[in-house]
Amino acid sequence: MKLLLAILLFAGIFLSLKMPAFAYSKHAADIITKPNDGGYKNIATMKLKEFQKLVGRKLTLKEKISFFVLKHKMKHQQQDADQQGQTAFILGLVGLGLLVIGLFVPYVILGSLVAAILAIVLGSTATKKDGDNKKARAGKLLGWITLGIITLLLILAAILIASWGY
Repeated sequence: MKLLLAILLFAGIFLSLKMPAFAYSKHAADIITKPNDGGYKNIATMKLKEFQKLVGRKLTLKEKISFFVLKHKMKHQQQDADQQGQTAFILGLVGLGLLVIGLFVPYVILGSLVAAILAIVLGSTATKKDGDNKKARAGKLLGWITLGIITLLLILAAILIASWGY
């Protein structure tokens, strides 16, 4: 029964319920309702005493171990999201750079297309893991801009080729 209670408690905080249902003190209510910060990040940076205040009781040994395991997994997951966001940003910049170079050197635009698609995919994945990752959003935006410019260039090339026939 205690294990089920602990699982439900962790699931509620993990899904970042913004209601301080288990808060018995002002400090614990502040932990839950920090602006622009979900419960996901709160657990990753929360101390055991803060979590015990949030729950309103002392945790058992099993619950403490579960808390530390969950905290470790969340920190690791956030680091992965940061790395993916960084990679998406770099690929977005590379895609835009290859697009500019591709205007003068043939077939380089294909590399720009690949880099833009990868930037969008990695940026979307990192944004799903951490919605506040600015580099992931910037990489995704750069990827979409690059794809938009490539599409515009393809349309202009089709119009130019079609006008040669007349």
